[in-house]
Order: sequence, then structure tokens, then C-alpha cells
Amino acid sequence: MPFTKLAAPKKIASLGEKVVALASLERDRLMGAVTTDPVKLCVTPIGAGTAKTNQVSLDEAKAVALINKDVAVVATDDALWALLDIKHSPKIEQVGRDMKALYAHPSGGSAFAVGWDGSGVEVGYASGEVGGRTFVLRGDIRAASLTDDRCFVVMEGGGGGQFREHPGATPESGAVGRAELPAEAAGFDRLAAGHDLCAVGKRGERRVCLMRRQGAGFDATMVELEHEVHELAVIETSLFALGADGRLRLFAGTALKAEHPAVTAEVGLGLAGDATVMRATSKGGARLWVGSAGGDLVCVSAAKGSL
Repeated sequence: MPFTKLAAPKKIASLGEKVVALASLERDRLMGAVTTDPVKLCVTPIGAGTAKTNQVSLDEAKAVALINKDVAVVATDDALWALLDIKHSPKIEQVGRDMKALYAHPSGGSAFAVGWDGSGVEVGYASGEVGGRTFVLRGDIRAASLTDDRCFVVMEGGGGGQFREHPGATPESGAVGRAELPAEAAGFDRLAAGHDLCAVGKRGERRVCLMRRQGAGFDATMVELEHEVHELAVIETSLFALGADGRLRLFAGTALKAEHPAVTAEVGLGLAGDATVMRATSKGGARLWVGSAGGDLVCVSAAKGSL
């Protein structure tokens, strides 16, 4: 049964500064949010519970990953920083330099980073320390999205690039699924991945490229939404689009078969400032988490049938 409804948004926290990244730790039912200028890390339970917020002595932040319930990694413009003992007063240690991007694993354990030199790094925690294992990447990564047991990437290349599915938490192993992206998807860098449906778009664009699983590979098709997209998320075969207008829209699987998909459900978020980031979680119920430029963190539940 597809998702059909979106609940009214629930405010989780008011952080007072721009939320720039979200990361889940679904095995421990936690969601993390990081702000910038000043940097704050907020960790809140997925479900009932109280959010915990700590100010972090960094100048800025652009991404976050929760490794476990005590350890997070924050990316600044070109470095990685480990935050240890995040349930109390985090201790900060630099663990990487010359880093281009950081991608969180939804269940923790590790994170995937990309260096400016084109190398890949698997960031993990062992023996009380955060460290990284460097490996060679096969091409230039434009975007990545991790699920429990897969790493999906968009690689630069001819046309719109190439979409790849890799087993595990990094793209180190050979691809087990691929799709050549149409030229219209060139430059698209906001990737949302699921087992049967993936989507890649670009902020300010109404066009989205959908990758549907077909046998051992994927079929890539373009659709055009009615409103500009700011962020994308996928749960099962449904697409969730966070609009630049501050509204969250659901497109059920059947609607996505059309070139111009009809909205299945939508809800206004009532945010302080513009919407900035979105993350989906599915364990214990389907939820969409949204941060804003004014420091709001809100959660919207998605339901099949009646709420």
C-alpha cells in the first residue's frame, strides 16, 4: 500500500541558527541536526524523548554523521572533526583534512567521505578513536546517498552522468547496478536513495530524474514537478519533495509514472526562515525531518491510509 497522507508538522527543537545538515542513527532511534555560525549539535530521539543540544567550538559546519550514540563527525569547509561523548560535553578532535564531502550512514557505524584529491574515506570508530580508511574511487563522485546495506552514487561522465549501486557502506566494491542518466540531469547533485526508487535533482529545479529498479539495473526517466525542489527524500516507492516555498509534498509511486506527477498530499511546515535540509527515517514509522534557516527542526509523519 502506498503512502497517502502527511500529518501536521511537529516542532522538535528551536536551535536559533541555520540548520545545515541532518543525520539519522536509526539503530538507536536518534536524529542529529547541526547548525552553523555558531555550530550546535542537536540530538533528539526518533519518537518520544527530549532533544539534547550542545554548542561546538568550530567556526562553521556543512555536514554531520552520527557514528554511534556517543560519537558524531562534523564536516567543515575542508576538514573532518570527531565529536566524542556527545551526550554530555563533546570533546573535539580533527580526524581529516582536505575533505570535499561527508555522507552519513542511516544506521551509523561509519560514514563515507570524499577528499578533494578524489579519494574515498570510510570513517569509523574503534578503540576509543575515530579514524579513516582511504581507498581509490572509480571516477568523480557528484552525489551519494547511503541506505542500510547499499551506497548509491552519481558519477560525473557523459550525458547526465552515471548512477551506480554498490554493496556496503562505500562505493569501494564494484557496482551491482547502473543507469546512464539523461543529459537533462547534468549537474543534478541532490540524491535520495531507496531499494526500488532513487531520485536526483538540483535545488531550484522542477525537473527530477527518477531511477527505478529494473531487473539487475535501473531505468532512468525525467519528470517535472509543479514547484521548485529544495530537497528530496525517498521511502519505499514514494517521493517526498521539499519545496522552496516551505511546503512538503508527497508523490505516491503510481503518480510518478506520469511525466508531470500529481501531488498525492502536501503540508505547510510553518518554519522560521526558509527550509534548508531534509532527511527521511522509516524505522518505527515513516518520518520526514526538516531543518530551517531560522533554526527550526520539525518532523512530519507519513501514513498509508488514514492517519
